Amino acid sequence: MPTGTAGAIRQGRAFVELFTDDTKLKQGLRLAENSVRKFGASVSRIGVGMMAAGAALLAPLAAATKLFSSMGDNMAKMATRTGFSVEALSAFKFAMERSGSDAQSFEKAVRKMQQTIFQAGFGLKTYTRLFDELGLNYATLQGMNPEDQFRAIAGRLANVADKSKQAAIAVQMFGRAGTGLLPMLAGGAA
Repeated sequence: MPTGTAGAIRQGRAFVELFTDDTKLKQGLRLAENSVRKFGASVSRIGVGMMAAGAALLAPLAAATKLFSSMGDNMAKMATRTGFSVEALSAFKFAMERSGSDAQSFEKAVRKMQQTIFQAGFGLKTYTRLFDELGLNYATLQGMNPEDQFRAIAGRLANVADKSKQAAIAVQMFGRAGTGLLPMLAGGAA
């Protein structure tokens, strides 16, 4: 056999050996496949975890946004109904809540105050005497906006020393919600 022929056979045999003995290659590919699957599963778990975390963060944010939007809308509507600015209502709402009352009671009190001022404008004695007790009159209050009217009345009412008289005036001026305003009014016009 010529040397060139033996070399060719050996090369052929080497080729055949590699091609038929592929168990190591298959094992390596299976290991690689398993590693890729495990990596894909871990990435998937991370993705699901991130989605859950995102949803957990977004739900309270969405609820807070809805709540703040609703509160802002309610304040804007109350401002329209009372003639107060939204900023002033927000400050009064805070003061009312700190003193144990609420915004709805405040709105009712303001509406009753506006009716009382209106009635005093007709010269009805019940209402003119009420303002006389506080050292105020319709002419002074008439030119003010509702916020300033409330502040003027609150300041004078806070200065009434007799607490029984103060409560009676508060109820006449602000209706049933008037006594609920007294803790807030203790600070006067401020």
